[in-house]
Amino acid sequence: MSRDFLTTIARERKERLDREAVHVPTAELRSRAEARLGDGRPFAAALRRPAGEPLRVIAEAKQASPSAGTLKRDYDPAAIAAEYERLGANAVSVLTEPLRFHGSIEHLARVRDSVSLPVLLKDFVVHERQLYEARAHGADAALLIVSLLSRPQLCDYAALAREIGLEILVEIHDRSEIDAALGLDGAIGVNNRNLRTLALRRNHASTILPLIPADRVRIAESGYSTREEMRELERVGADGVLIGETLLRAESVEAAFAALFDAAPKRAPGS
Repeated sequence: MSRDFLTTIARERKERLDREAVHVPTAELRSRAEARLGDGRPFAAALRRPAGEPLRVIAEAKQASPSAGTLKRDYDPAAIAAEYERLGANAVSVLTEPLRFHGSIEHLARVRDSVSLPVLLKDFVVHERQLYEARAHGADAALLIVSLLSRPQLCDYAALAREIGLEILVEIHDRSEIDAALGLDGAIGVNNRNLRTLALRRNHASTILPLIPADRVRIAESGYSTREEMRELERVGADGVLIGETLLRAESVEAAFAALFDAAPKRAPGS
């Protein structure tokens, strides 16, 4: 594999999408996505944290990752998501990339049917087809990665998402990407993991989040495992945190939630 993971996985996703389009045309996915207009669940609103309240939580369902290997051999994303909701998560992220994360869009559909929370498509979006497919299967929001897409692509995909009723989480990795993210409507996530090398930069998000205007929903992503880190994110103004591997590796998800947040996190009004 190339040393540049992001370039490699983008190529793999494009190749697979080309093969899938032979069996299910993009136009068909668009029709199915448009048929779901009006049934979206508010994503950013569920993650907005009023001053003095605990972090909001996007809890992630994924079976594996390139950096951690297999996380759950008996993987039931719907059951995992239902447990997250019971414990007080505010949204669920579903990893749908098939080759390296062992995900699928069907996992997302099953999660959407099992919870009342907003559901985020977590994938490497490189084609409009993925946005149609996400909405057709019930996603309420989709991840767009700034370092993966050109400015025109970001703008086009953000506009398309809005058109079909998807919110977006715009992911950045460095301060140089802030302006591109601010040019789009949606929550902004800062990933501690360098997606080109897969190296994890501890607390990197804490240096970037304060640079993002407070009127945007600000999310910290990747590598969090302690209550002290949650307090630091609250201190720097994060609205929420995306947590995956720490919960998925835990013998007790309930105990892991308690350790991270002292108690089940509070829900946003109306979520």
